[in-house]
Amino acid sequence: MENNSKNFEETKRATAHVMEQHEKIKDHPLRQKYHFEVPAGWCNDPNGFSVFRGKYHLFYQHNPYMAEPGDHRAYWGHAISENLVDWEYLPIVLAPVDAYDKAGCWSGCALELEDKMYIMYTGLDERNERQQGQCMAVSEDGIYFEKTDDNPILAETLCSADKKDFRDPCIWRENGEWNMVIGSTKDNFAQTLLYRSEDLKNWKFVNTMTESLGELGTVCECPNFFQLGEKRVLFTSPHGLNHRKSVYLTGDFDYPAGKFFWNNYGEIDWGMDYYAPQVITDKKGRKIIIGWMNSWDWMPWCDGKYYTTALGWCGAMAIPREVRMDREGNLSFMPIEELQKYRSGELVQKDITVGEEGISVETGDNAHCEIIMELDLKKTTAKTVRLELKSDGKEKALVNFNLTRGEIEFDRSSTLDRIKCKRKAPFRSVMEDTCKIHLFIDSSSIEIFTDHYRTCMTNTVYVPKDATGIKIYGMEGTAKIPEIQSWVL
Repeated sequence: MENNSKNFEETKRATAHVMEQHEKIKDHPLRQKYHFEVPAGWCNDPNGFSVFRGKYHLFYQHNPYMAEPGDHRAYWGHAISENLVDWEYLPIVLAPVDAYDKAGCWSGCALELEDKMYIMYTGLDERNERQQGQCMAVSEDGIYFEKTDDNPILAETLCSADKKDFRDPCIWRENGEWNMVIGSTKDNFAQTLLYRSEDLKNWKFVNTMTESLGELGTVCECPNFFQLGEKRVLFTSPHGLNHRKSVYLTGDFDYPAGKFFWNNYGEIDWGMDYYAPQVITDKKGRKIIIGWMNSWDWMPWCDGKYYTTALGWCGAMAIPREVRMDREGNLSFMPIEELQKYRSGELVQKDITVGEEGISVETGDNAHCEIIMELDLKKTTAKTVRLELKSDGKEKALVNFNLTRGEIEFDRSSTLDRIKCKRKAPFRSVMEDTCKIHLFIDSSSIEIFTDHYRTCMTNTVYVPKDATGIKIYGMEGTAKIPEIQSWVL
């Protein structure tokens, strides 16, 4: 593999710069405690989420020199973990220094083959109007990578799809062949394209695996396709759907035709800050996903200005989640069980009846914690159950569980975020007698799970350091809470 000296020298220089900056910011009170967060600079989509030689690898879109996306000339950052919670930063692996990727090393996947690690990523060709092509890099040790000499491996769509929106390869092995799905578009309607290969180098177009009539937006970004039980699942993060950010489809796959026939359509996470999840099958056989915890400027609640940019970093990942499917093909997303090992200082409150006077929940410093609250909906008379989180009275996040409308509203209009906004999600549990609400609170984020983990909401939240109050209210009546469990995390 020739001409890798430029990539090696630039990734070495970028890594040194990032880690030098990391030493200056690592103890800032807004730095996350139990989420993966970029060491310094900017990160967005997870890339190459994989298992190699028994360890979890997470790559990510990275700007090492600015804490914002800049001109999108993305690098690939890298971290490794034994348990999906404790991450070790490793050297940056890809830099946009070659003609075929000089406008950016964009998202892709990683796989293990013959004890080597292969990366397939989208390179943006600066010579040709940033045309997008699929490129490869290989590693003997899973740490240092060399780009192959024949990049781009796949420079054309080989069909009528748009070659300027042709990105984010996802590869899997099936029926003795390599399969690759890539996100694209045609006539402003999103598509996923399927290719097959015997050797990872020579690819043939098979079919348009899925195509939109509007319900999948204008471009299918970051597709992930996998089997779960007897069914198939497609994740995509669509452009052009306004408030929808990351959706899943479940259904059946005709392998010879390369066609996916989907029946169910759902939102992976209803919060403002969850995008581009990637999935792995881990050594326990679980399907685990991880997604970017932030927003793009085309989303209604974001203008491309980020609160922590001025502090020297921006971008983290939501907690990893296990994907499960019910009999109807609906997905749920369980926080990984490994997080339970980090619990301490358990507190339990029982048999609570609360109205508009509210009650407080105390767990350690209240800024890094986990809370599970059981709600008796049959005995609750309140029209809304309100959670006030990360509060100093003035600055706070509010979560309103509206029992009359069957809605959850996350309200961060009283935080330091520049855009004062709210986000709604369905609250299916109003049809049941009881429900559980599961919260994860970290230095600058709140994640909510309910509806048997079918409904998730992930949001970044920036408040003053001392804004740590947690209160529960029953509005226009009383809320009956059989139990609240809380832990320092």
